[in-house]
Amino acid sequence: MAKFKPIGLLAALLAALLVVGVWPSRSIAAQDQTNEQIRALQQRLDELSKQIDELRKQQAAAAKAAPAAPAAPAVAAGPPKKEAPPAEPAFDKFMKGFFGTLDVSVDYTTKGMSDEQAFHWGYAPGVVPAPGLGPSAYVNNGPKVGPIGRVGWLGAMSTNGSNIGYRGTHKIGTSDIDFIYQVSTAFSVDAAPGLQNTWTKQSNTVLGAIGLGDTFIGFQKKGWGRLRFGEMYMPYKTATDRLNPFAGELGNYSVVMGNSGGDNRIEFGTRIDHVVTYSSPDLSGFSFDVAYGFGQQITRDNTTSPLGSPDCSGANVAGSGNLLLNCDDGAWDDSYSVDFKFERGGLYLVGAYEMHKRVNRNSDGIGSNDPYYGYLAGLGSGNALSASILDWGTYCTLVGSQDPGNCPGAAPGTAGLGVAPGFFADGGSPPYLNDIADEWAAKIGIQYRFDFGLTVNAMWEEMKRKLPTILMWQNERQRTGDWLALSQEFNGGADLISIGWAHAGATVGDPGGQHNFDPTKSGQDQANMYTISWHHKLDKQLTWYLDAAETVNDGNVHYDIGAGGHGIKTDCHDGTHNMVIDYSSFGPTTWGGCHEIGVSTGVNFKF
Repeated sequence: MAKFKPIGLLAALLAALLVVGVWPSRSIAAQDQTNEQIRALQQRLDELSKQIDELRKQQAAAAKAAPAAPAAPAVAAGPPKKEAPPAEPAFDKFMKGFFGTLDVSVDYTTKGMSDEQAFHWGYAPGVVPAPGLGPSAYVNNGPKVGPIGRVGWLGAMSTNGSNIGYRGTHKIGTSDIDFIYQVSTAFSVDAAPGLQNTWTKQSNTVLGAIGLGDTFIGFQKKGWGRLRFGEMYMPYKTATDRLNPFAGELGNYSVVMGNSGGDNRIEFGTRIDHVVTYSSPDLSGFSFDVAYGFGQQITRDNTTSPLGSPDCSGANVAGSGNLLLNCDDGAWDDSYSVDFKFERGGLYLVGAYEMHKRVNRNSDGIGSNDPYYGYLAGLGSGNALSASILDWGTYCTLVGSQDPGNCPGAAPGTAGLGVAPGFFADGGSPPYLNDIADEWAAKIGIQYRFDFGLTVNAMWEEMKRKLPTILMWQNERQRTGDWLALSQEFNGGADLISIGWAHAGATVGDPGGQHNFDPTKSGQDQANMYTISWHHKLDKQLTWYLDAAETVNDGNVHYDIGAGGHGIKTDCHDGTHNMVIDYSSFGPTTWGGCHEIGVSTGVNFKF
């Protein structure tokens, strides 16, 4: 039996009574009629009240007679159900894909070569010319002009490794495979974007343009690893980045490690175009990466830029440094790179290898100051030994009838002067004929982090250029290198003090391109770099740093401070600036044995 609910009915009746009671009277008769209606309503209320009481009694009696309902079985207690997390707003998810670094410093540095001297060197009388003879085999034939321009202390502002990018993943249908993507660019905070052209290097790449940074697409699956296609650093570099506490600063380890020529380019630490890279998953602490770079060359000697690339594969344009309009200043074809890593607790072990195929360095001969090169050039185009090493055909195309002894077929007069009339006058000389060879580098490294905040980093490296014996005397690309760095945290990780030392072992030879090349220092071409820094975290993303570095070059070598990430490099080039393009290599003059020192302070912000 349904339970009777009289409350609504009583409310309605009371409302009606109220309306009637307050209705304004219009006459005596109307008033009497109204009073009669009120008495009728009151009588009806009394009757309803009696009915309600009767119904209540009937309900109570029925409830008393009904059997008790069985108790509901107890529900076993279980873990509380996890509520699904609320869906992340689409805009917040989109914004999380952005990443980047902003780093600007103020530097005060010196090239340390204001007192350098240069001399003309030749063979002593009676000496049979040959490469690598002792000091007594050479004679000083008089001084040359000293360093030109500002080569002492100089203040500068520098943008260091600043970049911005976007990365994300896209789940492919109902599979467990993700499509991955990343676009990024490097840019300058303290200068306008533009071509990366200085008096020491020319490049067609544009700072601030999308793609001037690791940019790729690819696929990944948990347990399978990651496959990427694009432009990126090779495993040889990325495997040991964590061993370098001075990344982007004056004395970072790339000044020496991976730098086969001792200059501003890091041959085994550069970003490469047209790369496919596979990265393995973690295999009980072990992992590896392997990469292949498509050379995309249509010439056998790699004298053109790779198909689809703005620069030569050696990271500059054809003709950079007032050389021939060829990619013959370090351009290579295919490249390979691999690393193997192991990490457990505070221990990290790594080994890496990289190969560049058929690297063209024919331009190393132009303008060489090595007496043996001078001897070969002096033998002339008709000599078999000279013709087997030097490219007289290219030389004669440039100078024409200006050198009838070596170029007897050149037409006389202005028409026969060649394509570069100034080449001969500025001391232009033949490039090498076939200075093309494979170059490779291999290294092993270790890092150990102690519980009390000390991190120790050490690395050994070997680089080789596989030249025939007849050209080994000018091989500066073959040597060993060492790296040691210690970092100690203080104040709960808010402060980090680091010291580092890099050593470049003696090279096998030297092409003699330095203005002050000294053959009596053969075998002494080595260098040491010392670095110290203090990093203070202002918060989780913003760090202030103070850094000081010194590079001591012995013999004829010319390592700098700043290569491999610092925006402004302090190197061994003076201020010589020849505006005429005559392919003679008469332009940015390099000085061996310089002694750079610098101090830098700046801020680094990561997001």
